[in-house]
Amino acid sequence: MPGQPPRTESIPVGELLAALATGAREVFGADWEPRLAEFLAFLRRRVSGQYEVDEFGFDREVTERFLLAAVRPLAQKWFRVEVRGVENIPVEGGALVVSNHSGTLPVDGLVTALMVHDHTGRHLRPLGADLVFRMPFLSAMARKSGATLACHEDAERLLGSGELVGVWPEGFKGVGKPYSERYKLQRFGRGGFVSAAIRTGVPIVPCSVVGAEEIYPMIGNLASLARLIGVPYVPI
Repeated sequence: MPGQPPRTESIPVGELLAALATGAREVFGADWEPRLAEFLAFLRRRVSGQYEVDEFGFDREVTERFLLAAVRPLAQKWFRVEVRGVENIPVEGGALVVSNHSGTLPVDGLVTALMVHDHTGRHLRPLGADLVFRMPFLSAMARKSGATLACHEDAERLLGSGELVGVWPEGFKGVGKPYSERYKLQRFGRGGFVSAAIRTGVPIVPCSVVGAEEIYPMIGNLASLARLIGVPYVPI
C-alpha cells in the first residue's frame, strides 16, 4: 500500500548456513571443515604463543603450512620440476647439499628446499647471503624458513646437530650472470662450506639445477640503479 515500506522475504538461518557450506565445498573442496578447524587451531596457538622456533628462528609449522605450500603450485604446475637422484640424500644425520645457483632470481633455492622436503621429509637449512638478512621483511621470512647466515659458525652448528644444510657457493654471481654465460659456474665465495663439512664429519651431496637459466634469462643489468639501492644487480 502507498506509504508503507516494501516487504522483504526473510531467509531462514538454517538455509543460509547450508548455502554457505555448499559454496565453501565448491570453492575449497569437500574437506573444507577440517581444514578450517585446523587453521583456527593454528591461529589460537600463534595468539597464545604456543609454538616453537629453534635457536636460528626456524618455524617448522609456518614453513610447512605457508612457505612451502606457496612454492609448491609454482614448482608443480608452472616449472613442472623433475627430481632425480634424491636417494643420495641421507635419511638422517647431518649432510651438506651443494648446488649451482642460476635463473636471475633465487627461486632455485626455494624449489630445491621444497623438493628435498617433499621427497625426503627433511627440511633443507639454507645458508644465505648477508644481504638477505639486512632486509627487514625478507630477513624474518628467511629465518622462519630455516635459513641462516652463511658463516662457519652457523654451518657447523647446524651440521653438528644433524641438520641437512644447503649452500649455493656462487652466491649472487651465479643468479646475476647474463644469459650469454648460462650454465657457466661462477667463482665460489668464501669456500668455508667444505671445511665445515670436514670438521663435522658429514657427507657433501652435490646438486645440479638445470632449466632455471631459460625460465628468466637475464639480458641486461641496470648497474647504476643497483648501486643506488644497494643490491648486487637489477635485471632486465
